Amino acid sequence: MKRLNTLLIIAITLTLFGCSKNSDRNEDTTTNSSVDYAFGQAVVYDAFKLVHQAANSSKGISLVNLADTSSLFGCDTLIVDTVSNPMTITIQFNGNCTGNDVDRTGSITATFTNKYDVLGSAVGISFNNYTYNRYQIGTGTITYSYTGLNGTSPTYSYAVNNLDIVNVSKTIRWSGNQNVTIGSGETTAIVTDDSYIISGSASGSTYAGNEFSALIDTDLTLLGNCLWVGSGVVTVTPENKNPRTLNFGSGCDGNAMVRIYSIEQEIVIP
Repeated sequence: MKRLNTLLIIAITLTLFGCSKNSDRNEDTTTNSSVDYAFGQAVVYDAFKLVHQAANSSKGISLVNLADTSSLFGCDTLIVDTVSNPMTITIQFNGNCTGNDVDRTGSITATFTNKYDVLGSAVGISFNNYTYNRYQIGTGTITYSYTGLNGTSPTYSYAVNNLDIVNVSKTIRWSGNQNVTIGSGETTAIVTDDSYIISGSASGSTYAGNEFSALIDTDLTLLGNCLWVGSGVVTVTPENKNPRTLNFGSGCDGNAMVRIYSIEQEIVIP
């Protein structure tokens, strides 16, 4: 009888444990961390694209100028200061300025410790009343430095520190340490023929308030003429949740797949 009771207790325990485990899995279905991470990834590299094009298009900022212009899209003005130390470029968007399918207002200022294409040159990016498709880009900084050539491809070390992306009263806070390589298009000043290869990690908090970390498992690719990451795989881990596998697929669109346990869900990135 004692042995029968023991077996019964074990059976009940295993049943309860199995139900609890299944319940946890059933409740662990949120994808907001993956969506907000992916959106932040797109926003921070849009700033890189703008400053990269402006630096290569402004006389005196680079050793080798690929162009010389006073505007990126025709609805903005490049204000270039090569006399001060550090040198600066301010991209002033005049009203609502639409370029490369993004509506922008306000301004972005970049500082340069040296000529843009000199090894070790560091760039700092800050924002003033800047909006990206009506999202307010608030406090926080982006810095990056030129780390040399990989063959003929320029490479940069890229750091984002607590960049706020505000939607009404909700905020994504996004940080990251990543490496970016210009895979193609490096011989022209325009970014629409560029491709970027990105590796590294990120962390932050979502619009819902939960924190996350993200590690790029398969290098991300991003085209200069596309708003979203085109391909690559990232492990996104929300606080107190199991990791999600975020797969950007292929092509230029805001769609991606998130796998939680063995279940895949499609997400749409703003």
